[in-house]
Amino acid sequence: MDYGLKELRRFLPEADVLIPEVSKWSVGMHIHHSCLAMLGICQPLVGSTPPVPRSGFSLLTSLVFLSGRIPRGRGKSPEQAIPRKGISGVDLQMTLDESERWLESARQVSPDHWYRHFAFGVLDRDRTLKFIGIHTRHHLRIIQDIQRGVLTP
Repeated sequence: MDYGLKELRRFLPEADVLIPEVSKWSVGMHIHHSCLAMLGICQPLVGSTPPVPRSGFSLLTSLVFLSGRIPRGRGKSPEQAIPRKGISGVDLQMTLDESERWLESARQVSPDHWYRHFAFGVLDRDRTLKFIGIHTRHHLRIIQDIQRGVLTP
């Protein structure tokens, strides 16, 4: 599983496309944000020390993981995951390559490595990787809407 990286790469030629009625971010900014999120999640996951800390029940976490969808316009990105405007295609390509390397490292750690998400709490390796896929698909849907020039629910 590539967690949406191949599809993100497919949209690189359209990185400058921006349709403010759909999103305030361009296609490239969605790609950049997705990569920054992957890096910001995989690096602490790989560096975590097992075992997984206990985490309480969260209705929000359960809904997102069961539905596989993140509601649009509801979350706020952490500062380190805010994309740069006007990032070059070369920089996007390098960031995608780095994301791919970190994802591979994250898949190689033991299942009891963990990541603490600001909204979803503590996630073990498998739930963390699942979240990365959910998050990337969320942004790919937005990119597809930008490409079509329409907003879908």
